[in-house]
Amino acid sequence: MNIKSSKIWLLLASLGLITSTVMCTPTVEVTPTPTLTPTSTPEPTFTPTPTLTPAPTAPGLTFTPTPTPTVLSPSGDLTPTPTPTVLSPPGDLTPTPTSSPSPCDSLSGAIELQVLVGPADAVGLEPFAVGSVSFTVVGGTVQGADHITYQDILIEDWGTYEVTLDLDITISGECEEAGLNVTLDLAGSQYVEVKAEGFHGQYPWQGEHSFYLTFPLQDGATVQGEGWVFVLRLPSL
Repeated sequence: MNIKSSKIWLLLASLGLITSTVMCTPTVEVTPTPTLTPTSTPEPTFTPTPTLTPAPTAPGLTFTPTPTPTVLSPSGDLTPTPTPTVLSPPGDLTPTPTSSPSPCDSLSGAIELQVLVGPADAVGLEPFAVGSVSFTVVGGTVQGADHITYQDILIEDWGTYEVTLDLDITISGECEEAGLNVTLDLAGSQYVEVKAEGFHGQYPWQGEHSFYLTFPLQDGATVQGEGWVFVLRLPSL
């Protein structure tokens, strides 16, 4: 066998080996790989919202919706914080001197009337009280008025002495720290009758008379003249 024949043999042997190998190899089924088709995102579909038409209401009636209040839940400590009060700086702190109250403020009292009527001095009688007139002081002004009716009889060994008085008395004037300056006006009548051994006298009087009096502001202060005595009564002092 020459070299050329040897090559041809070898070529055939190789082909036979390849064919045998192919025929003996099991057949593998090739599953085609699916091609991924990109999924498209669907377009959003807009569904139209129906418009609500309000139901017809009765004429003249309007329905206003009431808002629902929002209830807030308490959180933390709700104790209010006191707000400090800012005081304005005081002005002049120098104390203002206060004046002493006047003794005439709200003063009240009475003037007692004592008289010596008729010929009382002739028989040794002393002035005696027949009544008193109350007064008040308002704003420094003295005012008072009263009516006095008096009747009495004195019986002694020598005889009797009877007095009857019917007087309207008014008081007016001013009150000062130094005292009362008042005018006392009398209007009315008096009657005196004296009976003694061998003597009978009657002494009537009717008319008006004024007395101008000045009293210090002291309880029991006295102003007197011929046949009369006035005594200041101040129970509040």
